[in-house]
Amino acid sequence: MKKLFILLLMLTTAPAFIQVSHAQDIGNLVVPCAVPFYREFDFTVGDWQVYHKSTGKLAGYDRIGRTLRGCAIQQSWISLDDHFSSEYVPFRMNGKSLTAFDGSKWIQFWVDNQAGVQVLKGGPENEKFVLRSEENVGGFEYMLTWQRQEDGTLLNVHQRRQVDGDIKGDWELLYEWVYVKNLNQNLFPEDGENEDND
Repeated sequence: MKKLFILLLMLTTAPAFIQVSHAQDIGNLVVPCAVPFYREFDFTVGDWQVYHKSTGKLAGYDRIGRTLRGCAIQQSWISLDDHFSSEYVPFRMNGKSLTAFDGSKWIQFWVDNQAGVQVLKGGPENEKFVLRSEENVGGFEYMLTWQRQEDGTLLNVHQRRQVDGDIKGDWELLYEWVYVKNLNQNLFPEDGENEDND
């Protein structure tokens, strides 16, 4: 009986001891991507309706959110028009990107269902967030720019220029889009306590 009493006493006090010990260790924990420079691209996070700046027509939807406990920005793009369409491909472009800070620069990896792949690098420049291709893709250099506007929208500009050795052509506008927050629903919430452990 005495042994049973000691066993019960140990079982009831052990969780409290473990909880106190764990609480003392919390002060030593580090959240790796909580420092400010990991948040420089957070202004793009949201569920967006995207419009052509020149015509005001809806171009698509873009869902952008933090993932991996804030260590990366994930983008999911859906085209609603034929801006990127090809007569040889029977469906419109959808694409995804993952963007992260490596300690000195931001790196974005983009891939889409039209066999498009791009790696862009950069970061903040004069109130803009600028990403450039370091290697030419099909003889072109690419530049992607994000900028916050006073009305809460984002301006997203994608350009390219032809490169032949040391000779670089003029920048050509591929698109100029205005991002407007979709207030109807939050399809891609910020990560938090309920984030999957992936």
